[in-house]
Order: sequence, then C-alpha cells, then structure tokens
Amino acid sequence: MLKKILLTALMILTFALAGCGEEQSAQNKNPEVAVTGGTVKGYVDENGVKIFKGIPYAANTGGENRWKAPQPVVSWEGVLDCTQDGPIVIQNAPQPFDPWTAEYVDAGYTIENGKISEDSLRLNIWTKANENDNKPVIVYIHGGANVSGSGNNEVYAGANIAQKDVVYVTINYRVGIFGFLAYKDLTGEEVRGNFAIQDQIAALNWIKENISKFGGDPNNVTIMGQSAGSTNVQHLIMSPKAAGLFNKAVYLSYNNVTSEETQIATLEDNELEANEKLAGKTLAELREMDAMEIFKLYSARKATIDGEYFTMNQREAFETGNFNKVDIICGGVPGDTYLFDPAINLGNFIEPTLTLTADEYLNLAQESFGEESSTILTLYPAGENVLDTAKMANNDKLISSYYFATQMLNAADSAHKTFIYFFHHAVPDTPERMEKFGAFHTSDVGYWLSNFTKNTYPRNWTDTDKKLGEQMTAYLVNFAKTGDPNGENLPEWKSVNQTEWISYLDIGDEIKFVQMNPEKAAFWQTFWENR
Repeated sequence: MLKKILLTALMILTFALAGCGEEQSAQNKNPEVAVTGGTVKGYVDENGVKIFKGIPYAANTGGENRWKAPQPVVSWEGVLDCTQDGPIVIQNAPQPFDPWTAEYVDAGYTIENGKISEDSLRLNIWTKANENDNKPVIVYIHGGANVSGSGNNEVYAGANIAQKDVVYVTINYRVGIFGFLAYKDLTGEEVRGNFAIQDQIAALNWIKENISKFGGDPNNVTIMGQSAGSTNVQHLIMSPKAAGLFNKAVYLSYNNVTSEETQIATLEDNELEANEKLAGKTLAELREMDAMEIFKLYSARKATIDGEYFTMNQREAFETGNFNKVDIICGGVPGDTYLFDPAINLGNFIEPTLTLTADEYLNLAQESFGEESSTILTLYPAGENVLDTAKMANNDKLISSYYFATQMLNAADSAHKTFIYFFHHAVPDTPERMEKFGAFHTSDVGYWLSNFTKNTYPRNWTDTDKKLGEQMTAYLVNFAKTGDPNGENLPEWKSVNQTEWISYLDIGDEIKFVQMNPEKAAFWQTFWENR
C-alpha cells in the first residue's frame, strides 16, 4: 500500500515538474515585459536573441492628433503581441529602385493592407540581456529623405549586433508633411513643424523609462542614423529638448554643417513654402482629409527654428557650442558624392557617370571650382584614368567636409572625441551592378550591424565581407560601451584631435588608418573655411 502511495506521489510530482518545464519553455520562447501602457510579448530567435516588434511608444497620430506633439501611448488590456512588424508611418508605398534592392525598403507595405498607418509610432528591440543588466543601448534612426523609410527594413535589423553585448532599438517617426509641416492658416491656427524630431525625442524618453526592463542602460545610449537619419541625429545633437537622452552619436552619409540642403529653416521660410503648396486650406480641413491625399500635397522635410526645439541653425550651434556634448563617429561612402553636392559633377546616384574625358574633367573642374580649379587640377591631375582622378577629388571633398565640421565641434568642445571613417568597399552583387554602383549610399549600414541580408535579395557574401562586418561592428560596439571604438585585434582609429592633418579610418577590402596628403588637406581646409 505504501509503495502504491509513493508511486502515485512520484507520478504527480513528475507531471507537475513537466508542466513547470512546459510553462518555463513557453515563457522563454515568448518573453513578456511590462512597459509603459501594458505588457508586451516578443519571441526568441535561434541564437537566443529576444525580439520585440512594433511596441507603441506614443498614441495614434491621426485625426485630432495630426500635427500635435506625440501624445502618451494609450494603455491596452492583456498582453500585446509584438512578434510581428508593426505598421510604418504614412508615406508612398515603398518599392525597390536602383541601387537600393528589396532589403533597403519595406516592399509590400501599403495603406490598403494596414502596413502603412497613422498609428505607427512604434519601436523594435533586439536583446540578449536580462532586466537590469545595464548593457549599452544603440538606437537606430532610419533614413529616407525625411519623406519615407521605417525601422522595419531588413538591413536595419539587430539580430546580429544584439549578440555583441548591446541592446539595439529601431524607431519609426513621422515623415513628410506629417513630420515637418510649419504652417499658419487663414484662421490664425499655426503649427511650427518639428513633429519628426518630437517623435524621436518621445522614443528616447520611452527608452529612458523602459529599456532597463530589456537589459539596457538608460544612461548609456548611443543614437545612430544614416542619410536623413544622419540629419536627424545631428538635429538631436543640437536640440536642447534632447539633452540628457543620449551620450554618444553616430551619423553616416550626411553632414549638415557643410550642406545647404538640410540647414534648419526659419519659421517664416517654412511657413511661406507651405502656404504656396496648401492653397489656403485650414488645418481643420486638413485633419478631415484622407492621410495619403494630404501626404501628396507637399513634401515638407526641413526642420524649423521654432524657438523651442531649435533656436538656431546647425552652423551657428556648432560654432558657438550650443549643442549636446557627445562623442561622435561620422563618415560616408563614395556614393554619397553622387547624391549630395559633388565637388565635380560625376552624375547622380542612380546613373553615375562611368566614363570621363580629360576635356570633360577640365570643364567640370572649372565649373565646380572657378578660380580654385587650377589648384584642383594641380592636386588631382588627369592621369590615365580621368574618372578615377575625379572620384578621388570627390572622395577627398567628402572626407574633408566631415573633418571641417568636427573641427568646429572640437573647438567648442575639446573634451569629447570624434572619429571619421570612409567606406569604399563594393557590396556583392552582379559584376555589372558592382561596377556601376560600388559602395553606394546606405551600403555600409549592414556592415556596421554585421547584418548580411539574405531574405529579400541574393548577395554572395564573402569572407572579406564577413571580416569587415566583424571589425566594423566591433568598433561600433566598443564605441557604444565607452566612447572609444578601439579594441583588441582592430587597426587603431585615432580621433581627429590626435592627428595634425585630415585623418580617417579607410574601409576598403581591408581597414587601415590614413592621413590625407598635407597639401590636399590644407586646400580642403581652406576650401571649407571660405564657405
């Protein structure tokens, strides 16, 4: 009898333990975290990375919330499933176009299938850390000319970098007319733009309040962005409203200081442009209109000096020291020079020039540099391959523009470090596309994240690519941890204040640290100072 009782008890205990194991396994597979607004459920990938997608950090921006500061997130009942991508902000339905293949866009997202929505102020998190582990946090701010893009793109995903002892976050923010409209209508109602920046600050505040639940350190946050995301990172650096929300910054492939295109505009200028585009419509009328109909009215994408989020433009802020003092990594790729204010007009980023004669080079140098063209032609004489010479001049102009901007920062803030890079490794593709596009705009992002995409476009990644990715990711992770990218088994990367002339990390098929020829460096320094 006693034996039967013991056997029964053992069976009950075995079933109980099995049940606990199943419950524990389910929790491990779908982790739940209590955040602002309620509890969210994510999932765990094959490498143990916990992934949460589409977490709301603010309320729906539609209806009465159009052109308002991001409103507090609306609480939900039960557990919110965050295992699938959330919707992205209002924009034209994304489609691949050269040189950007499917992994660089959210192909298949439309307003009809609900994947484009005004209820889209969401963020995504990748982490292997546990609550209160205090790992460094990297927050990625996407590009897209401030009229498109999202934090959902495959190339921005964080499953690989999250294995490197950091917590990685991507965010959505309003773009176009919804993100940047500065407008005073005939009734006197006025909105002063900068809603995209307000969204980014709201996301950073959410991270400050919640990221410790995912193992991140709210006091060690690095913001990172490329192209328009780079513009926005630099805007956050100079916005008093973003003070204390991050302490390091990485901006790739855009330099606000030396670009006219993205200088923060005055309220008067932005309102004047909006009035020309909106034909007297009131804000009340606009709030009643269909979102996509509104989006097509006006491609607003410039921030505004509104007296609150911005009190001056970039150059004045950086010259006078009115910015958030942080360590910085910045740089670009050859494809940027096709897209942004090239020193010598080689064409554009979609159809770059593939041939150039000596006479064409001479004419372009004179057209671009005027009286300074003789110096350019002396420093960069037309050799056997004129196109290569022209590209070299373009690349040096790009590198020197970052150096000039960081010199301004260092003059106002010598305590913080700035590191410049130049990435010119051609991304694997067909031989024809590699020859045409090379290191195109955005092509370096996947390497910084060790994210060698495979789901949406076939690329034959090589050992060289994987090694570059390992090294670039190591630099980024080290920087996020300490403000210094250097570490074991990495070529030394000096900050700009450690060298006499223009210097940078040169990322080709291999990585090396180089200094520009002093004569060329002196020319470019004078070139930017004169502007």
